[in-house]
Parts: sequence; C-alpha cells; structure tokens
Amino acid sequence: ETLDVQSERQRRFSLAAKAAGPVRQGQIFSSHALLIEIDVRRAYCAGAWISVIVLACTAVEAQARQVATQDYSVRMQVLFGEDPDLQWLRAIRNEIIHAAEPGTPSLIWKVDGADIGENHAALEPEATRAVEVMFKSVYRQSRRPSV
Repeated sequence: ETLDVQSERQRRFSLAAKAAGPVRQGQIFSSHALLIEIDVRRAYCAGAWISVIVLACTAVEAQARQVATQDYSVRMQVLFGEDPDLQWLRAIRNEIIHAAEPGTPSLIWKVDGADIGENHAALEPEATRAVEVMFKSVYRQSRRPSV
C-alpha cells in the first residue's frame, strides 16, 4: 500500500473515533479494549479487513464484559442485546471465525467467482463499519452501571 492510502485510512480511522464523541472525565475503559484498539488501527491502515472486523468485535466484547456488565460467562449474542449494529458485528465475525457449508448466505463473500483478492478488497466498507461500531460501543459503554 502507498503512504497516501495509509494516510487516508489513518484519517478515516481518526474520524470514526472522533464521531463516537469526546472522552469524558471519569470514563472507565477496558484495558483489553484499549490494547486491541491499537491493533485495529494498525490493521485498518494496512488494509487487513478481516483482522479489523474480528479485532473490533473482540474490543467491543472486552468492553462489554469488563466494564458494562462484568459478566464473563454469557454468550456474546446475549451480551450484545438487541443492538442491530452489535449483532451485525457478531454475525460477520462469527462467519469469519466459523466456516459454513458452501452455498450458505454470506456477509463476507462479496464477489462472484474465485478471486480471493478482489473479495478481500470488497470488505473495506464492512471493516470501516466495524471500526465505527467499535468506537460507538466502547465509548458508550465506558461507565459502570449504577449499583
């Protein structure tokens, strides 16, 4: 990738972070989510779309478990509740992690035929959405629930 492409991706990543809203005093963040966010940024700037999606979902899960709920045993589907963006992120991450039978409807196979490289490139919008969902979720879940 060229430096211009990486710079543009860095700019878009930063815009997604900014769109999630300012960090407020007293916010609590998962150390795991923050550590993973570093790799999400690096993967995004490098164009590693599959890695971005999987890691973004992992960061959201860490924030939800460590900060929002302190629930370390419930399944991710329950943990993410009815939020359609989180359920989409979980579904696309699961499809990446768990292979399905040929012919199964897919969120990740975007291009007809066997061009893996073209299909990978077509996942950029999903990776961008995953980053946006990650930031909105992590910053929204950054306070412990009232006891």
